[in-house]
Amino acid sequence: MSSQSSSYIFTPEKFDVPYISLPDRLQQLATEHPEREAMICWSTDGHRKSITYAELYTRSELFAKGLATFGFERNSVIAVTNTNSTEWLVCTLGSQMAGLIPLHFSLSSFSAENIVNLLNEIGRCTAIVMEPSNIEVCNEFIENFNKKTESLISTQVPTVRNIFFMNSTDEKFMTVRDICNIGSTSVSTLPHISADDICGVFLTSGSTGMAKAVPHTHLKMIHAGYIWGGNLEIQPGEKFYNTLPFSWQGSYPSIFLAMKATRVTITDIMAMKSVTEITDLTVHVLKEENCTSAFFISPVIYELIKRETQNPNIFPLRVINTAGLPVDSQCANVIGKVANKFGVGYGCTEIGFICCFLVDKTEDYDQFACGYPVSGTEIKVVNDNGDIVPLGITGEIYVRQRDRFLGYLNAREKNDLCCGQTGWYKSDDIGFIKQDHTLVVTGRKSDIMILGGDLVSPSYLEGILKKHQCVANAYIYPVRDTQMFQQACAAILVRKDKVVRGDELKDFLIKQRGTNSDSFLANRFIPEIYMIFDTFPSTHSGKLDRKRLGEEIQRRISAF
Repeated sequence: MSSQSSSYIFTPEKFDVPYISLPDRLQQLATEHPEREAMICWSTDGHRKSITYAELYTRSELFAKGLATFGFERNSVIAVTNTNSTEWLVCTLGSQMAGLIPLHFSLSSFSAENIVNLLNEIGRCTAIVMEPSNIEVCNEFIENFNKKTESLISTQVPTVRNIFFMNSTDEKFMTVRDICNIGSTSVSTLPHISADDICGVFLTSGSTGMAKAVPHTHLKMIHAGYIWGGNLEIQPGEKFYNTLPFSWQGSYPSIFLAMKATRVTITDIMAMKSVTEITDLTVHVLKEENCTSAFFISPVIYELIKRETQNPNIFPLRVINTAGLPVDSQCANVIGKVANKFGVGYGCTEIGFICCFLVDKTEDYDQFACGYPVSGTEIKVVNDNGDIVPLGITGEIYVRQRDRFLGYLNAREKNDLCCGQTGWYKSDDIGFIKQDHTLVVTGRKSDIMILGGDLVSPSYLEGILKKHQCVANAYIYPVRDTQMFQQACAAILVRKDKVVRGDELKDFLIKQRGTNSDSFLANRFIPEIYMIFDTFPSTHSGKLDRKRLGEEIQRRISAF
């Protein structure tokens, strides 16, 4: 098989990434553009707060100098709970300046047992920065929150020496402001931070089990900032919108630092009751801030498309990007109405960005397309024997980059299983490479169901169900069946103020069968079980929490 017809694609390095750490990049921008807003944060009740590059650098440096007085060893881990706020930025960048490694995770998304296991498995966790709302879960493993204590903080996580709070009016708690005040009188000299130092530890979504911890360097995240900022076509000084947590690599501060731009976000938007409410607030913020580009989760895109009229003072935006797999071709209908261009990003926590795609015509975006490899990335699609398959043939996706996967900190036994000696990372995603050398990702290898002896990916059927006017989201879950081995159960998230029955959805799928050639719509693959939900559980990054949803489906089935 010639290289022209094999499923291997490679994009050489297209641009020079500055060899610099995030704190040094921030210092540059604080000098060049001191009054430019680095981040604008709206609350869900409509309050606005912002911080300039100069303010962010000054406060982060004070926080770093304050941390230095606590005597933490370099490369110790400081766990910083996820919250889109100026305090989170100060904690993260200040910890990096002090030579510490931030662990980014959501305390509210984990049980106390899982938090204890995570911190102990990672090791070297000397402090936790949390919100007052996290006290309830932390009470189960932290004995003393008082800033004046000299006793052991936690017998379950004995390495933890200090508990800090983002904000608090309780004087017995040590806050970010308190640490900055300590830093204002400190004479500590901060260490030099290299682009090759670890800038943070990121967690996988945990949507199918326990989240795994992955370290990344400053250089890696700067590179990611240029890639994602470029796909959004952000220009220096412009505002772009993204409400996902800062701790997700597609939302990390490296993006606005790389692009010299302003990030506009909303605190805890995923806590709102419905997609309609999320979209309404999104439209309001876009109007107030005059954003040029935006990242939307797919339910918001569907909501915008279904709205008959758009505010001409806001739309069309220059670019709307989305991510999270698979991305249905229906999302590209934003072009012309909500945005001039539609973009998709494909990646994973372990590798970062793998592919990006940007189109200006709806017909140019095919179902589940992810585009071309990002700068400096190799991709191959292989069969079960690890051999490269021909173009157009489905297999598992392998990825290799210059900045290689550094391994899991809390699941070291899995490192060799997912990354070979030659540097190829086994993604567990399945897909194929088209004749034009773009990648299509159709689902996850571990999600494959066995229906009537056939191996079936549920992603296609989920995409069909999402086209129904009453369906906001859909998830296909395999349940045990004595005849078929497994059968498909459809979990349906219903749009606000809409009502739909399972038999209506089944009829909808049967009608769709006539216009789709995919074998998944054969009679035996159409679900017989439909479960209606008002909400779907989500992970800390806003992804569907498949593990928790599966547990709820099993609970309902057991109750039949």
